[in-house]
Amino acid sequence: MRSVRVWGELLRIEEAVVESVRVEAGEIVVTVRPHARTTRRCGVCGRRAPGFDQGHGRRRWRTFDVGTRRAYLEAAAPRVRCRVHAVVVARLPWARHGAGHTRGFDDLVAWFATRMSKTAVARYLRLGWDTVGQIIARVMAD
Repeated sequence: MRSVRVWGELLRIEEAVVESVRVEAGEIVVTVRPHARTTRRCGVCGRRAPGFDQGHGRRRWRTFDVGTRRAYLEAAAPRVRCRVHAVVVARLPWARHGAGHTRGFDDLVAWFATRMSKTAVARYLRLGWDTVGQIIARVMAD
């Protein structure tokens, strides 16, 4: 039980429970679920909303590398029916709406972008050059 807590702290996973950690094809996959109090909220505005369906199964979000291995959070991404935004993926505390990366990873990319070129950030964090630009835009909008 302690080891999953360590993984939660290491990857800065907040408002979520780490269920398991496994290594797949040289990548670390951490299975998580949000705390019950944070479920069933609109992914765009954060208002409580009734559930719609289970979405398209489990999804993955890139997070901080662990040593030389890429790491991912994996979780179910159910959808809710918001009064304002219709049917959208429910809010997940570790990622911004529409992102393929965790909040912490996005913030790291944006911080690096203030200190070095976009090309250097892309190489250092093993991302596509255009992905760095998308992350910066997402962080700035938030």
